Amino acid sequence: MRIGILGGTFDPVHTSHLLMAEEAKKQLQLDKLFLVPTRPWQKTARASDQQRLDMLRLAVKDTNCPAEIDTRELDQAGQSYTINTLYAYRKEYGDDAELYFIMGTDQWNNLGTWVQWELFPELVNLVLFKREGASFEDPYKERWPVMKFKDAKDFVPHGRIYLCDTTPPAVSSSEIRDKLYQEPERSEEIPGLIKGVQEYILAHRMYLP
Repeated sequence: MRIGILGGTFDPVHTSHLLMAEEAKKQLQLDKLFLVPTRPWQKTARASDQQRLDMLRLAVKDTNCPAEIDTRELDQAGQSYTINTLYAYRKEYGDDAELYFIMGTDQWNNLGTWVQWELFPELVNLVLFKREGASFEDPYKERWPVMKFKDAKDFVPHGRIYLCDTTPPAVSSSEIRDKLYQEPERSEEIPGLIKGVQEYILAHRMYLP
């Protein structure tokens, strides 16, 4: 079984997140794909846990995104750490399941600041989407093989780093928040923001100055 895991603050969720999910499902031929909203420990989310979850549900519904939402990190008390989530998935699906943890190269380049990041490949394969203008470096110093998924001759439960062909559009949650901040009237469509999510933001008066 092939399981994909895409975590994020989703503050707010945007089209680049959903493109990564859709392309991962297609390119990796995943049996299941989970979107995991996180409770960040390196920064503070502007929206509440419930608001971020509501927006993610709206985005998945509005775009028919082929993913399930997993709320395990929001359901637990205190901070959430990716390493604990990866351990939980490995325990749940067993040693033989192919697990794929999906991230953009901006997160990848910051990986060395994550809790117990060096253990990730011992639990999952890592799947990277190169963001426009983002550099690529290997924090593992070639300890694990890096390849394109389509070039793999066989498949393993964990221990590889795959590069996906698709480059997501240059959209970020922080840029969207800045645009919402700069235009309190919110009369214009925000590039990268799903319509239903923008309507939710307006209705709940979120990201105001």
